[in-house]
Amino acid sequence: MIHLDYRSRMVLFNLLLYTVTFALVVFFAVEGIWYSSVSNVKTNIEESAVNTELLVEQQTTGAAAVTDRITWFSSNAQQVAEIIGGYSNGVVYLYSLDGTPLNRNADTEPTNFLKAEYEKCADSDRSVFSIRTINGQDELFFMTPLEFENVRIGYYANVYSLSYVSQLTNYVVIILLICGLAGLIILTFLIIRFANQFIQPIKDLTRISKEIDNGNYNVVIQYKWDDEIGDLTEVYNQMTQNINSVIMQLKGERERLGSVLASLDDGLIALDQEGNITASNSYLKTYFGVANAKTIYDFTYQSFLRDIFDSLKRHQNYISEEVECNDRILLLTGSPIRQPGLEENYMIIIRNITSTRRIEREQQKFISSVSHELRTPLTTIIGYTDMLKRRNVQDPKLLESSLATINREGHRLVRLVDDLLSASRLDNLEFSVRRTTISLDVLLHDVVDQMRVKGWQKEIEITYKSEPDLPLILGDYDRLSQMFINILHNAIKYSDKGGIIDVILTGEDGWLAASIRDYGTGIDPAQKDMIFSAFYRVEEDRARSEGEGGAGLGLYLVKQIAEKHNGRITIDSKVGEGTNVTIRLPVLEADGTQKENGNA
Repeated sequence: MIHLDYRSRMVLFNLLLYTVTFALVVFFAVEGIWYSSVSNVKTNIEESAVNTELLVEQQTTGAAAVTDRITWFSSNAQQVAEIIGGYSNGVVYLYSLDGTPLNRNADTEPTNFLKAEYEKCADSDRSVFSIRTINGQDELFFMTPLEFENVRIGYYANVYSLSYVSQLTNYVVIILLICGLAGLIILTFLIIRFANQFIQPIKDLTRISKEIDNGNYNVVIQYKWDDEIGDLTEVYNQMTQNINSVIMQLKGERERLGSVLASLDDGLIALDQEGNITASNSYLKTYFGVANAKTIYDFTYQSFLRDIFDSLKRHQNYISEEVECNDRILLLTGSPIRQPGLEENYMIIIRNITSTRRIEREQQKFISSVSHELRTPLTTIIGYTDMLKRRNVQDPKLLESSLATINREGHRLVRLVDDLLSASRLDNLEFSVRRTTISLDVLLHDVVDQMRVKGWQKEIEITYKSEPDLPLILGDYDRLSQMFINILHNAIKYSDKGGIIDVILTGEDGWLAASIRDYGTGIDPAQKDMIFSAFYRVEEDRARSEGEGGAGLGLYLVKQIAEKHNGRITIDSKVGEGTNVTIRLPVLEADGTQKENGNA
């Protein structure tokens, strides 16, 4: 099947319309000429018949009987035919009542031509008119009865050649065809010319539509005529402007939606009823390792997502499921999105609750640990006070020993409570350190002297060395003291009896570095990244057995205090060889300031 463009169809349609119209014009023109010519001939022949009757009546005036007129008509038919034929079109023939020709024509034998007309005329008693083709020529045959006073005396016939009419018709047809061909050529030229003019705006519309499909909405059709196509182009231009405006709004909304989705701390998948992803954020790749997912079925190894989608399609209103995936604990929440008049969609939110579950476990562990730690000294205190109360102890040594134990356990309770309160304050955003000018050398002297007493209980020696003329720092004396006490407390706790702890203070290009080195059990590399977490404790059983258990907040407080002083803390440790904790704090500059968030 041939496919034509719109312009070709338009040209062919107009040419076809012209051809059909021209054919109808030629047809009606030819028919009109033929009908008019034949009608004139017929009228002339009918007048000849009337004239024949008049002539016969004139020549037989005074005849006594109709038979006399019949006799005269039969005798003078040749003469009458010649008279009438002199001013009549065609060849005149006269017949008697029995159909016998009364006049002869040297060229044509009338009987051969008019026998059929005679029979029809005799049977119907009225004129007979017919056209037949004889020897390739159209001939008109006419016959009518001749009557006087309602008495028939014979028949008048006329044979007229229509060759002139046919020739005239042929001439007219040839002229019309020539004119039609010339008109067709002119019309074809004009149609093609105007078709190009009419089609050009449509081509522009097609071109602009393609540009719009390619994302270019800043396009305008130029059309100078104020007509229907001009109205169409104006409407189209307005439509493209509106589309451009709407696209820009949608793009802005999409960017804002993308920003919102990107800012969410949860993964999000929006799905249509076919499972196609209509919106998502980058957490899908983070959680599932699937990039550029288009449908829910792209998550080949995450069948739980497809299960949730299938459940939502079965009109389940809300789904919540907790799964483990890629070393994470994820909470999946699915729900339908329903709006009046719109197709139902679905949303799945993926929340990483790994840290939440870890914190819950740590909290449970903390509650258990703190309960145990608080119960132990409280049990001891209550036990000794009950004993002293019931026995009325008089022995000074037993009394002194009991009171010392009660005092020690009371201090242990105070330290546990202080650690908890300190952690609470450090997590508070409103908490701030009270900075003053401090000599870190002096502070460490005081802390080391204080902790030597505790070290002697395990026969552990604490040494301290520092470089001379070290610069000052800005800091909170009490908090920094607490920080170093906690570090030394851990060093003593995990050092073997009779061991050594070295404390060294040095200067490092705008920083002071305080190093606390013990030679105890060391830290397992698997636990090294966890020791600064709240409530995390190493070798819990050993610490408790030696009466050194705590809430697991010591190093957590150390890290928080160091960071609030713009400092950094590093730990180097090997199992069986001990641990070296280094605290770096920024020195006081000449202008009275210190480095902020520097790197040691």
